[in-house]
Amino acid sequence: MSDALHLLPVVLAASWRIAFLTAGAPVIGAVLLLAIGRVTGADWRPLKPLAAMAPWLVPAGVLLGLCALAMPVPEHLSLWMSWWGVGLRALVTTGALAFASSRLQAGTRVTGAAIILTLYALLATPIASDWMLGQAPGHPVSAIGMMQVTQSLAGATAVVLAVGIGPPGFRSDMARLMIAAVLGLGYLAFMDYLIVWYSDLPSRVGFYVVRSSPTMGLLVCAALAVGVAAPILLLWLSRERWSQRLAGLAVLAALFLFNVWWIGGGVPALLIGLLLTLAAATAATRRGRRSGDRHV
Repeated sequence: MSDALHLLPVVLAASWRIAFLTAGAPVIGAVLLLAIGRVTGADWRPLKPLAAMAPWLVPAGVLLGLCALAMPVPEHLSLWMSWWGVGLRALVTTGALAFASSRLQAGTRVTGAAIILTLYALLATPIASDWMLGQAPGHPVSAIGMMQVTQSLAGATAVVLAVGIGPPGFRSDMARLMIAAVLGLGYLAFMDYLIVWYSDLPSRVGFYVVRSSPTMGLLVCAALAVGVAAPILLLWLSRERWSQRLAGLAVLAALFLFNVWWIGGGVPALLIGLLLTLAAATAATRRGRRSGDRHV
């Protein structure tokens, strides 16, 4: 009983991290895609309702500071990875995303959109280290910033297809971008594993030892099958809306499975994280469906 109570904060922290990464990715990705569209001249206005949910990220992100309390932090990172440090950085980042979303909704200039993308590129690595490696403080992953970016782009494009936002041409563009994003995420994660595992780096290999059990191996294989093979097959077989919806749902499910594998926490974290993610996704989907048609 005492062991279960001792592990409870760790499980809850992992569950919240899984839910935040999975449900927050589409919103962050929508903000980034709106900025990219503004810079490149692409008409990606149907993403505005999804990007408008950015203020919801602020309280959700700040709670990651409390999640930091559940994990032991190496002494040399005691200040940087303190609960208030993680919470403060999350507050600044999510607040900046909410502000960027409001500016993009209002039709900011190309220069403003370029500044948004530049600042996010600079912040991506330290913020992704907080959000995606907070359960393993001190574990280095050089591509963690790009992993967070590709996950966000995959999430946003998957929601577009799953909900059916925008005209056919727009959804077709998002489908191609979604496949590129999930392939990018899979490549980045696999290359880090390959380098660490086969180089036998003592200080880093433990991260993947935990994730190489039969159960965790099955989980990541399911993520690859559902998130890469299934959407490619679905979009190759048909360009109809039903196929796009299934492909989008498959990628969203795969992102959740990937986050469970990456964050850990066992079956309890998977179940609690699933409930939290579904609750957030349901609310976001209803909001997107109601307001998306106004931007078509």
